[in-house]
Amino acid sequence: MNLFEHVKHLHDCELYNDLKHLASIAMSLCDNNPDSEVMNLSQKYQCTVFYGNALYHLQEYHKAEDIYKKALHLRKAINKEKVKDKPSSSFELTDEVEVKYKIYECLMATKQCREAMVMLQGISSKQRTPKINLALAKLYIRVGMDRSAITSYKEVLRECPLALEAMTGLMSLGVKGPDVAALVMNGAPNTSDWLSLWIKGQAQLSQRDYMSSIATLSSLDNQSYLRDNTQLLNSLAEAKFCDSQYTQALALFQRIHALDPMQMTNMDLYSYLLAKDRKVKDLLKLSQQLLKITEQSAEPWISLGYYCLATRKVSKTIYFAQKANTLDPYNIEAFLLKGTALLELKKVDDATPHMKEALRLAPHRYEAYTGLIQCYMALYRHREALTWAGKAIKTLGTTARTLTLYASVLAKTPTVIAKAKPYLEKAMKLDPSFLEAVYIMVEILGQEQQYDKGIEILRKQLETHSTCRLHQMLAEFLTQTHEHQEALDQFSIALSLDPSNVRVREGMERVEKQNDMGLESAYDVGVEDMENSEEEEEFEGSDVESAWSDTEFS
Repeated sequence: MNLFEHVKHLHDCELYNDLKHLASIAMSLCDNNPDSEVMNLSQKYQCTVFYGNALYHLQEYHKAEDIYKKALHLRKAINKEKVKDKPSSSFELTDEVEVKYKIYECLMATKQCREAMVMLQGISSKQRTPKINLALAKLYIRVGMDRSAITSYKEVLRECPLALEAMTGLMSLGVKGPDVAALVMNGAPNTSDWLSLWIKGQAQLSQRDYMSSIATLSSLDNQSYLRDNTQLLNSLAEAKFCDSQYTQALALFQRIHALDPMQMTNMDLYSYLLAKDRKVKDLLKLSQQLLKITEQSAEPWISLGYYCLATRKVSKTIYFAQKANTLDPYNIEAFLLKGTALLELKKVDDATPHMKEALRLAPHRYEAYTGLIQCYMALYRHREALTWAGKAIKTLGTTARTLTLYASVLAKTPTVIAKAKPYLEKAMKLDPSFLEAVYIMVEILGQEQQYDKGIEILRKQLETHSTCRLHQMLAEFLTQTHEHQEALDQFSIALSLDPSNVRVREGMERVEKQNDMGLESAYDVGVEDMENSEEEEEFEGSDVESAWSDTEFS
């Protein structure tokens, strides 16, 4: 075996560290002895590519990029000189397009996205393979070149009709489901009855028609041949999440994780829901499991960040959110998590740009709107907050939660509190189970001292829901109407639902104190009545007004 064959053998055996050293020596021998026959030009080119591959696998991306570029120069020399000496039949020259793709991978690994796009754009359209077109489509989306992205996705589907990522990519850019189906159905196998329904469900999800998407995707899950498919369940869970069906979405994510504990997709959303429900133990367990799978993905760090946020370790939350953002600069949940943590620390000026970036990346995310509006409200910029709440209604539609979000801004603006009530009434009519609208409405009624109306709304909600806050609010209103015993009962129920709630405990102690004072007052009056019973007989038939006027109160 000659030197080149030894280099190739190490590459075939994937001994990349040994390959790195030997290839470096081989290249030095060739460079320092140009007249020798250590390797011919074709072998030197291929040796350089092997060297680059070794560096790439060893995660030395900057150096690998430099070596690959040297390989391209050698390839140009081969093409220019039209070298006749063909390499031995034991190996084939790596295509120039493949080397450019490897440079793209190095640039992406070092977060040089624009340079990566330029590298792929340098490949003529006729030479672009499906993986190159798919990579270009994703890069085009990042820089807002949607038309170019659509063209690239279509090229992928032209050669690979069942490239599902390209299909969902097209639909996310506004291409209609029937148009996508027309591109792929001719090349799809005859047994793909599921495909038309899958495309329909994904199109509805992209168009934010969540209820229709849920119905379509659920029908696929109910069919035996796609039941328990985690990819399908992830889309279904995402649709429910975006439609604010958080309880059902959480159940689906739990099902996905049980079916495939190695699944990473959307585990950041799962972590958010666990934190929202204060399921701290489950959140810790999930984050530990995800970290065992990989530390090079954003999801494990986001999960760990939500655990720290739920356990009030806010500074650590910021660190983990930044770690996730470094690994994936386009992860929406990383921006939302960091923005939320900064808000917790009252660093509103720092939180605002993170919420804005999350909204730019995902204008359909309700949580991004609420985060940004919280920032503006904390800065007393109510006009901007109201503007963004209006944009939420325009973008996400007139739903119970968007109307409630708009009303929440009005309710915190002293001059227009009354204007919030019509929006809340409409929200409660659209979705009687949406409790946030109920909470804000009752708070406004409390400010207006309309306690009876507030009690009526709360009693109606408690027929179908039982939350700590509902019972607490009812107890506080009953206190105002002097129904102390029932108020104590409601505080007790609230405390049983959330034993650590300080406000509930304080409310209960306050009512108990008022109750005791009332009993003492009643007892004193009773004793005085008994002591003066004989004297009262003397006043019979006397002038009552005269008797009261002569009485002295101390």
